[in-house]
Amino acid sequence: MAYMIVDLQRTVGGIKPLHGVNNGPVTYGSLVDVSDYYHKAGIPLVRLHDPNWPHPREVDVHIVFPDFECDPDDPDSYDFSRTDEYIRTVLATGARIVYRLGESIEHTAVKYHVHPPRDYDKWVRICLNIIRHYNEGWANGFHHNIEYWEIWNEPDYSDKMWTGTHEQYYRLYEAAAPAIKKAFPHLKVGGPAAARPMLEFVTEFLAHCRDKQLPLDFFSWHTYTADPEVIARHALHVREQLDRFGFDKTESHLNEWNYLPADFAKIWLKGNEYMRRDVFERQKSAEGAAFVGAVLSKLHDLPVDAANYYDGQPTALFCGLFDIYGVPQKAYRVFEAFRELLDRPHRVAVEVSAGGNKVYGLAGKDDDGRALVMISHFHPKAESYELVVRGVPAGARMKCAVSLLNDEHDWLPLGEHAVADGERVRLDIPGYAVVLARLSAV
Repeated sequence: MAYMIVDLQRTVGGIKPLHGVNNGPVTYGSLVDVSDYYHKAGIPLVRLHDPNWPHPREVDVHIVFPDFECDPDDPDSYDFSRTDEYIRTVLATGARIVYRLGESIEHTAVKYHVHPPRDYDKWVRICLNIIRHYNEGWANGFHHNIEYWEIWNEPDYSDKMWTGTHEQYYRLYEAAAPAIKKAFPHLKVGGPAAARPMLEFVTEFLAHCRDKQLPLDFFSWHTYTADPEVIARHALHVREQLDRFGFDKTESHLNEWNYLPADFAKIWLKGNEYMRRDVFERQKSAEGAAFVGAVLSKLHDLPVDAANYYDGQPTALFCGLFDIYGVPQKAYRVFEAFRELLDRPHRVAVEVSAGGNKVYGLAGKDDDGRALVMISHFHPKAESYELVVRGVPAGARMKCAVSLLNDEHDWLPLGEHAVADGERVRLDIPGYAVVLARLSAV
């Protein structure tokens, strides 16, 4: 029988707040609002890209600055009203923000706003004033201290996001990044939100930044997959390339990720509507929840500094956390449990004897010795494990309360056990499930 050893006396760092999301808690024109759930899960970081679906325009440059012929230094040239309100709803949850400077994706045959700016210098002046509005009070603005400013999104993906060449994007970054750092040296600027982190676009971009000595406080990248180990490979590759090009202090941000058990292009083809529905419903199910738990666990062994699930807003499609009515789904419950792990910030060692890439564990304890173990069984077949608890003080016992999340249950209590040092608790885990074991003094 496979086993998992949790050693309460062996700390291996801390629990990192990696359960950020994309986009805020409101959608359908603020008709549906899940702010309370964001707050309960302690969402730490919200990246703004394609917000308030199905009209994702709240943070786009062309919305804030609707007439490119106007004077970028005149406050009357701007319309911050919708963006102000949207950002208010995000900050009210307690989350910090990554503000994407650019445009939302365009799936239409005609592309309207995802072109290279006609005047790069003017576009940069507009972006500088957007930052001033939200951080320095310019144009009846605010002092939000938004730290992260990302230049565009997925210029390597397709003309849905960038109709220009890669070289045109490199020049846009070259125009914007130094200007932002010169005006606001305490802020962090980055990009490029790469859709394909393993391809040569990444190395070309990093070489350009190195050769031009451009600031790169954070490098952002995306991965949609059905295998947590793919995310691991991408994370290691990104860090390796950053270090190779001299960006060893640059943060690595996985700021779009989700469970995608199908070919992304194929699911949108005509006639594949049932496949499409199946994919997005699986994201919300215990299958998607087990994937979330696996990734959040795996990321703790990877050189990733921030992460944002795509996406958090309650929509019919990419959001695996809520349905269109704002009802929390199975994947959200794992975010909720992860928030509880942050209350036990000292990460302790977890060793899995077998299971390959189908079982993942993460455990933390607080200063009083109370611990929480999250076990994600990312596999369709049931399996039995023995949970071995080490580090219990000699002569003492701890209470081990076990609960289960699967398609039928949200944290169903499976019983309590009193365990001494080295004792084992048998866990019979169904396919695609997450188990929590709470350890406390008897």
